[in-house]
Amino acid sequence: MRISDIRLRGNVVSFTLTLVYLMAVKIMKGTYAWASSYPDFWMRRCHRRGFDDLYGTELKSGAELARLLKNVPWLPEILLIGNFPADRQAIRAAAVAAGINVVHSEDGFFPHYETLHADPLGFCWESSIPGMQISSCSERQRQKADATRCAILTNPPGEIPPCIRKPYVLWPLQLIADQVNVCDLNVKSWAGLIRHFRGALPAKYQLVIKQHPRAELKDEIGLHDLAHQLPNTLMVSKTASLPALLRECSAVAGANSTVLHEARLIYHKPVYAYARSWFTNHAELIFPISQKMSEALPHFEIVEDNRLLRTERLDAYADWYLAQLLARQISRETAQTPSKLREWVLRLSYHSYLKYGEEIFLNC
Repeated sequence: MRISDIRLRGNVVSFTLTLVYLMAVKIMKGTYAWASSYPDFWMRRCHRRGFDDLYGTELKSGAELARLLKNVPWLPEILLIGNFPADRQAIRAAAVAAGINVVHSEDGFFPHYETLHADPLGFCWESSIPGMQISSCSERQRQKADATRCAILTNPPGEIPPCIRKPYVLWPLQLIADQVNVCDLNVKSWAGLIRHFRGALPAKYQLVIKQHPRAELKDEIGLHDLAHQLPNTLMVSKTASLPALLRECSAVAGANSTVLHEARLIYHKPVYAYARSWFTNHAELIFPISQKMSEALPHFEIVEDNRLLRTERLDAYADWYLAQLLARQISRETAQTPSKLREWVLRLSYHSYLKYGEEIFLNC
């Protein structure tokens, strides 16, 4: 018996047991519960317009959810888990054990702040994407990827600042309070990562650090001085054209920014990433590195000649991966209509994943 057969049978048994449980309890349709380190995350904001918050409060622990389940004779139709709430694993475990359907949410994922990311298993390295492996790229997936790529690339890119010299590598800054940083790297400043990368980057390549559009002083501690101290390094304003910087660069590096996805999947640029994320386990797409690395940057021949990235297999891989990301997105327009929002959220939920597996993403 194959492992995949065992996994499928396990899912069927789990889903059957869940259905039996749900027959014995009452689900309050049109209700939700939520847990998130960001109380105003987009999926909850959208649900507030057309659905009722069953418990009327943020779930802060698995124990709290367990107490509510004892005292409230109803189950919410869906539990919305925003980015990295405290005690998230215990909250999810209590919900799954009680038969509550779950969906994980990420605000403004791809493209920038235009969509809501929904996943049945989690976000970043906990999501459904890292465990998937490409076997083939369908024509439908290619078309979906190409349409998105074309829509983004048709926008006027602008020009790179005159202070930039080619060849250069772009580092798009993030907010230091980004939850992936907090839960994974836990660095207090980006300076250490940037210093390490500059040390691994050949001297002839300029390192261009771009400010985050919503950056505050705490997000850039020491970086302005660092840019002056490091050789062939500079920082450009938040107003600098990101499309122009991506179009003209030789590569992109960073921790966990959405720009890393955009660079690789839209602009076909080589990318280096320090933090875990959706691209974890897809090392052919986005090259993982760490501060422990002392040797030269891997696959640097592709940085020197970006054309080496455009093989038939890597193009198919990028299209497949982009289609997988897009299949987990809900547009702002869809999210404004409660009935459409409910349909899409339930389609991308844990119960749907148990029932249909990865097939739930094929027709999204």
